[in-house]
Amino acid sequence: MARMDTTVARTHRFALSISGGISLGSYEAGVLTQLYRDLYDFNRNADIAGRARVAIDAVAGASAGSVTGLILSQGIALKVPPDKLEAAMRLCWVELLEIHNLLKSSQGAESVESLFTSAIFDDVVNGTLTIPPSKPEDPEEPIAFWITMTNLDGVPFVIDFNREGHAQATTALYALDYRDYVPFLISGDQIEMIEKRMVSGAGPDAGSDETWKDAVEAAKTSGAFPFAFPSHFQTRDLTAYPEYLKFREAVESNTLAKAAGEQDLHTTVGLPDKACFQFVDGGLFHNQPVGKCIDAVAYLNSRFPERDPDREENQKRAGRSFVIIEPEPQLPSDVERALTNSASAQAGPPLPLLPKILGSYFNTALYGDFQTAADTNKKIHALNEALQKLDTLGLPHDVTAPLKQQILKAVDLEDKTEITLQRIPHELPTSKRLACAFGGHFGGFFREDFRQADFITGKHESRQWFAEWLTLWLQEHGAAIFGDDRPITKEYTLSLLGAAPADPATEPIAPTGLTPLELAGSGWFPQPGANGKISGVARLAALTEDERSEILNLAEERGETLLEAWLNLPSLVVHPAAYILAHLFNNRWTKEPK
Repeated sequence: MARMDTTVARTHRFALSISGGISLGSYEAGVLTQLYRDLYDFNRNADIAGRARVAIDAVAGASAGSVTGLILSQGIALKVPPDKLEAAMRLCWVELLEIHNLLKSSQGAESVESLFTSAIFDDVVNGTLTIPPSKPEDPEEPIAFWITMTNLDGVPFVIDFNREGHAQATTALYALDYRDYVPFLISGDQIEMIEKRMVSGAGPDAGSDETWKDAVEAAKTSGAFPFAFPSHFQTRDLTAYPEYLKFREAVESNTLAKAAGEQDLHTTVGLPDKACFQFVDGGLFHNQPVGKCIDAVAYLNSRFPERDPDREENQKRAGRSFVIIEPEPQLPSDVERALTNSASAQAGPPLPLLPKILGSYFNTALYGDFQTAADTNKKIHALNEALQKLDTLGLPHDVTAPLKQQILKAVDLEDKTEITLQRIPHELPTSKRLACAFGGHFGGFFREDFRQADFITGKHESRQWFAEWLTLWLQEHGAAIFGDDRPITKEYTLSLLGAAPADPATEPIAPTGLTPLELAGSGWFPQPGANGKISGVARLAALTEDERSEILNLAEERGETLLEAWLNLPSLVVHPAAYILAHLFNNRWTKEPK
């Protein structure tokens, strides 16, 4: 394993949470491409090399973020040149992931399960990843890569309230956990599955080459958005799920059976060690997987103690920030809309409820980890303040230290720490700036210049954020790093980095010659301006009538294939559902807004 260069005065590490975004993955790819390039240039600058270092050592990906995260993580581990990483990101998100490739025919059962096929992912993997990779001469320190996914079947667990001396001593609640993840550690060309959750096709003793294939399969599964892409069936080793083991132990000891008034819950066979489950997009429950990012860092701190900034011996040498990438941050005006509803006495059809139901679910899934992290920060801060009072009692350190540890363990905060959270973009956007943000974020798949525009915007906003962060960091630690009191300005910081990325306000994109900001204006249909008229720029920025017709024809052909297969299924329930969905989608795509 590669270890940290002990001659470096200070190392700051980033842990990245990469969300799902469907075609907005082109923006995320641009952000990560530029961040990697800036770190690469900064760490090799003559003023910095050997004195300071900023690195990425943990990545958690959900949905589209898992595919991008795997490309990034392998690039970091192998120390690929920035141009090579950018070429891979562009190939994936600007060139390959487009509507014609997504709708191309495929064979087998998956061809009737979803609108798009997964054949394109094989092209992405072959074009952007080296499986297995060659051993690098100078590998980067190990990087943790966590991939989230959704288990549609769920893993059983038990919530057991044991209270001795009460009338109902055992109150057991049975449940299924649909949230899943697979953790990997990448060290140069080697990769290991930290928790052996996935059962590898090559068996339990599979080497690194097979584990790379498992990582690819996990990333593809995490990006399998329901109905858009086919689901994946995978076998799980249930002995790697602690909550399942508690459930099985309780069942096999008949504790739960007795509590339920049953004689035995497994009269014929014991509960299994392995099971096959159906998996889809990891963004359903962890669309912004900052919680898994925190778990990845906790693992790294335990395995590589020199990275933990909370250890006393590291406090002058190590630092840590968690970074989230939000292509479309919610604005105050977005959340204020909920306060403008008015009651309606006239009942309408139930269909308008569907967007609200889905919105409430996904909003909760998206921000749940943030709320948990914020609450944990508050608890840790309050508890640390209380524990510091022990030091005022005059007790020896060998008495207070284990006592503090016992208290932290009792409240389940032993291995937790307050986190510092950063967000890209640096500032909340005040206007529409992403071309792919229409059609439920599938819009970017329709035209390459949309994806190119958002890739450029991502690079630009990544540099903006990193330059601001780096200036403040050097101002705080510059004296220790340089050994002098040189003034740290933003201009000096920028001199430590490479050339500035293109400006989305001025960079023309073929074939229209419009800039990214101009392309962000219209989407599916050209939008009128403040005067109520549609400008020439808006017409160029939007899809043309011919493009819309071509896409609709492709969708119609694919839809006919799906409907024919669905209508031949044995279940009669599918028939009306298929017709209703076909009718709704047909209206959704073809009706021009007034």
